[in-house]
Amino acid sequence: MANRKKMLYKLGIGFIIASLLLWVVPFVVPFAPMSAKTKAGIITVALIVAEVLFWLGVLLVGKEVAKKIRGYINPRNWRKRAKKEGEGS
Repeated sequence: MANRKKMLYKLGIGFIIASLLLWVVPFVVPFAPMSAKTKAGIITVALIVAEVLFWLGVLLVGKEVAKKIRGYINPRNWRKRAKKEGEGS
């Protein structure tokens, strides 16, 4: 039973990481040599899949872990974290 929980947790973390990677697609696709219609479709699908994967990951790992991960990737918290680390030295 514990092994299954561990596997679901890892799967959830994987979903969250995959969703974060999919957020790169909208920044890369505009430079690809394809029609505007195709680019718009790819970007739309990537954003929808990214959100679905993120929320599936949240369901698997738990709300607290997802909040912690979002806190790490939120640019507003980068300065706060750097200040705290600077005070610790």
